[in-house]
Amino acid sequence: MSGPYLHGHHASVLRSHSWRTVENSCPHLLPYLNNPSLKVLDVGCGPGTITVDLASRVPQGFVLGIDPSANVIQKARKHAEEKGITNVQFEVGDIFNWKHVDGTVAGGFDVVHAHQVLQHLQDPLGAMKELKNLTKQGGIVAVRDVDYSAMNWYPDHPGMQKWQDLYLAVAKSIKSDPNIGKRLHAVAMQAGFERKDIEASVAAWTFSTPEEREFWCGLWADRTVKSDYKDRVLDSGLGTKADLEEIAETFREMEKKEDGWFAVINGQVICHNRAS
Repeated sequence: MSGPYLHGHHASVLRSHSWRTVENSCPHLLPYLNNPSLKVLDVGCGPGTITVDLASRVPQGFVLGIDPSANVIQKARKHAEEKGITNVQFEVGDIFNWKHVDGTVAGGFDVVHAHQVLQHLQDPLGAMKELKNLTKQGGIVAVRDVDYSAMNWYPDHPGMQKWQDLYLAVAKSIKSDPNIGKRLHAVAMQAGFERKDIEASVAAWTFSTPEEREFWCGLWADRTVKSDYKDRVLDSGLGTKADLEEIAETFREMEKKEDGWFAVINGQVICHNRAS
């Protein structure tokens, strides 16, 4: 039920994933990391930078990271080793086949976390139900996802609008929801959480300094013409190679704008799994 991953695992994609930390990618979770003995599951952990950061914050606890890509799991294990973090484990798996993953059990985790995962799934509601199922009574589910339709930039550039429109169309063509960030609370309610037990908030990544623009625009320029996203565009018939090259050049132009500014809007929820 997870379906194709729109971005794939090209170096330009992992460059973005490897930049992520608890502070810049799950600030909504920080107030709940006040117990050093927490047991945490990180779903769709990618190269493990958030996962290892979480483990460093619960030194008497344990963090399990799962991801469908065996190559990415190897990178995550190497990252943990390099950081000297030992209370973390990485296994190949996803939210729909967790029963086959060592260390997972229903109701087995104080915190179940997923960052930028639900937007890529064809069954995000089913995934949210599984996240809830894996959480102890009294524990929390913490989810954050982007809303691509709410992304914004300065200065105006027709190529940027072309990028946003094409990305939304391609994502929807594989039946995923690139705008799910604004309805995470609604998905959680459908999954069985009561509205009073859901904290919904918004956080943004802002890329404006020369270094930030180089990072963000550079990775998207590469991602557009080198990652699996390129193949999705071409296979869908929604865009051409020329379209992709134009968009990549647009990002390179935006990177050079001294007054350039880019905002990525993320919806985030903390869902309390209360006793029924």
